[in-house]
Amino acid sequence: MNQSVMDRWTTVKRIHQSALDKEPSERAAFVDQSCGGDETLRCEVQSLLTYASEAESFLERPAVDIAPTPLGESHEATLVGRTISHYQVLSLLGAGGMGEVYLARDPRLDRTVALKILPGELAADADRMQRFTREAKAASALNHPNVAAIYDVGESEGISFIAMEHVEGETLLARISRRMTPPEVVDIAVQAADALDLAHAKGITHRDIKPANLMLTHRGHVKVLDFGVAKVARNDEGSLNGNWTVEPVTAVGSVVGSAPYMSPEQIVGGDVDSRSDVFSLGVVIYQMATGQLPFSASTPTEMKDRILHAAPETMMRLNPDITPELQRITLKCLDKRTDGRYQSARELLTDLWPLKRHLDTDAARATPDAMRLERPRRSGSHPGAAAVKLAGADDAPITEAPPAPKALELVARGWAHLRSGSFFEVADAVSAFQAATVIDPTYAAAYAGLALAKVAEATNRHVFREAFGEAKGAALRALALDNESADAQVALGQVMFVSEWDWIAAERSFRRALAINPNHAEAYLHYGKLMEALGDLERGLHLKLQGLECDSTSALAHVQIALSFWNQRRYDDVIVWANKALDRDPQHSFAREMLAAAYWKMGDLERSHTYVLGAGEPLPDGTAQPDFGHEEIRLVVLCTEAGDLDAAFERVQRLIDARDPVVVHLAVAPQWDCLRADPRFNECLERMKLRPAL
Repeated sequence: MNQSVMDRWTTVKRIHQSALDKEPSERAAFVDQSCGGDETLRCEVQSLLTYASEAESFLERPAVDIAPTPLGESHEATLVGRTISHYQVLSLLGAGGMGEVYLARDPRLDRTVALKILPGELAADADRMQRFTREAKAASALNHPNVAAIYDVGESEGISFIAMEHVEGETLLARISRRMTPPEVVDIAVQAADALDLAHAKGITHRDIKPANLMLTHRGHVKVLDFGVAKVARNDEGSLNGNWTVEPVTAVGSVVGSAPYMSPEQIVGGDVDSRSDVFSLGVVIYQMATGQLPFSASTPTEMKDRILHAAPETMMRLNPDITPELQRITLKCLDKRTDGRYQSARELLTDLWPLKRHLDTDAARATPDAMRLERPRRSGSHPGAAAVKLAGADDAPITEAPPAPKALELVARGWAHLRSGSFFEVADAVSAFQAATVIDPTYAAAYAGLALAKVAEATNRHVFREAFGEAKGAALRALALDNESADAQVALGQVMFVSEWDWIAAERSFRRALAINPNHAEAYLHYGKLMEALGDLERGLHLKLQGLECDSTSALAHVQIALSFWNQRRYDDVIVWANKALDRDPQHSFAREMLAAAYWKMGDLERSHTYVLGAGEPLPDGTAQPDFGHEEIRLVVLCTEAGDLDAAFERVQRLIDARDPVVVHLAVAPQWDCLRADPRFNECLERMKLRPAL
């Protein structure tokens, strides 16, 4: 490029940038005056302004919630009625600076999708094509319920497209126009932060978090949209899937995003990381809670100055319903210094989760009993009670004669007691299932339910051996009546695993359950626990994640994944997943025990103490040592800390002699690390036919 061309381009950019600092109504006059009658120069500047206006407008309207183009104003080259690849285009959802978005049908999977189209003339623009590609790759790397899924990306007849999840609902931008309660604000913040936590773990910084890019489904689920300006780290060690990279279009000095939601470092064109997304989410939280932005201005220059220097108005003054804790969390997100903010979305979540549970509890107390919806929890407040997700009477085997009506009623009652999640209702479940077997001795589902109820009852250490024996008998009876009972196989697998230590038979039962019902979440979860006990931590976690896919609402699934990370010594991940379990069931005692133990391992004794339940030896500083879910383990640890390894191993040997369930993870669990250096530890593993973790 020769010097005169470079000088002209510099002039175009200077006038363009100055025009952007003006009010939109003043820009045309400013450009005319600045160009001094040079029509070619004026056209070049105006072209840049038009492009910027279209792009900004389109960014404010997510792909799944763009207003339809009115009749008579549709594009001449509309794709409605055509087939792109194999997608049948149904209607135009909207259009803007980055192309068009259509509602389409995928006939292969019989579902609707949002088809984002980058027409050929735009695909020729390297920057737009790179952004389009980045959006597809970044979003597709995130398998998360709060991220709009990318199904496909490709090209057909010169048309580049992204097939993505069609989310029905409204944008958060539309929702903010109506008053939002603090519990609703925090719930949305938790979901958005959870999605960002995964993105950041994969080296992805969104860079455009704003209400228009957060979709709310009709059930209140959040979907994070538009990763088109995301920054993707190259060769990021935290990336969970490793090796794909996208070179960012922008460099330090460039400004991308939406001004009112930009962090201070972002608005000056500095380098950004996950903390910038935390700031932007803080702006969104502030706006949800108060109905207004923390920083507002009439010009871009004024906006930049306010973000860099101004303090937002006190939230509680704008909305008296805001709690001091919500205000504290939001203002910490909005700290202008990166080191003064939450350093990650995960750190933000550690404060949001307890607040959410507190607000949800208060809201429940304030709701009249008659107005509450009785929704049975999917998981338990006790490890044993949590270990049952049951198919229920609907899954009773088809027999020549249907079960007696009273037996059906009792079995339904038994499932309800188990699903309640309360350990204290396990006895009621046992009674209901037993009564059903008396009324109809041929009803397989009653015996399967009884087997699972007895497994739950076995967590009571005073009756665990007897209860496991009765569970095995009931499971075998159910299978004799119906060898296709997945629930009975799961119960039998748990008995063989936890009580009899027959690892081969346990695996056979879990595999059989999954062959009968490939979507049986608890079969995956308990199979995963078995694999971890046998030392294969990677496979165990993989199986549990499959269980989570089968039932994403299950607190049990989340706490079992926390247990996997506990066995891997990844205590920060234990905290994340145990909190997710408590988010789904605030009374889940095993999740609280996991939190207490994880904080203890990380040296945060104060937080550990807040989650300790039950007995614990008080320490000099007033905190209590967690028992890691079992008093015997605590005593073994205390013996070791006192230097009495003989007493510690004597206790372990007694637990092995009794085939106590507490030692099934002896090979892998960190609570036993204090014994591993002693040769007697491997002798204990050999007695149990276990091997150290892979």
